[in-house]
Amino acid sequence: MKHTMDRGGLRHWDEKDTRLEAAHILDLMESVYDGETRQVTPFLTLAMRDWVEAVLKKEHLAFIAEGGFPEAERVRILLGPWGEALDSKEADVSLLWVRPVDLHAQLEHRQILGSLMALGFRRDVLGDIQPGQGGYFVASTTEVAQFIINHWTQAGREKIIVSHFTEKPVVNSDQGEECRVTVNSSRMDAVIANAFRVSRSVAQEWINQGKVRRDGVVVSKAETEVQPDNMISCRGYGRIKLLECSQTRKDKTAWQIVLFRSQRH
Repeated sequence: MKHTMDRGGLRHWDEKDTRLEAAHILDLMESVYDGETRQVTPFLTLAMRDWVEAVLKKEHLAFIAEGGFPEAERVRILLGPWGEALDSKEADVSLLWVRPVDLHAQLEHRQILGSLMALGFRRDVLGDIQPGQGGYFVASTTEVAQFIINHWTQAGREKIIVSHFTEKPVVNSDQGEECRVTVNSSRMDAVIANAFRVSRSVAQEWINQGKVRRDGVVVSKAETEVQPDNMISCRGYGRIKLLECSQTRKDKTAWQIVLFRSQRH
């Protein structure tokens, strides 16, 4: 019998185009149920990714996110029947390496994205755009990667060379902002709230939504204690490198941290 997805959740989206995108993803989920075949979404925004993952957990479908970069913000989600082992390679994400013909020229993010959009590409076939040494890495769907290589010759005023990139990308590291936060305890939610200047309830919501990782592992409890040298990532907002802590005269804990704010694409 054909499985029918509950479409009531589409009311979450106000804009017509976003609602249509969400409806298409529900169609993909129905295809997985009905044919037990794997499906893959377009590249999703952070907001759409959160919504899709919530629906997938409710519907008990297997899924894996892949964006071409560690901690990628824009990802494709591979869907499969419950209990099935999924391989991120099947998400069909390709990495492209873009550099200027003039070795003295400097490319900018806006040039990269603007020139790709001018070629007629939709944003949902493009993932994150990250700077590397001497150029930029661009994540795209495998379906359009070769076309981009063949036809993308200029970004802004600069002539460019584009090729497939098959190694692990080394992106330019953000030096981050070193600062000090003072908390009542070293609980995960307290440190996150103070570092990003949000309320404890917001920090707890991020944790409940699976957005928080410590050293690459998802954190499920707000009361988890942090330790020196932990790297805390909050999807869509940035990362926190914990350096050292000390006690204040008022029996609070002062953490020296490096804050890396997210650059959304």
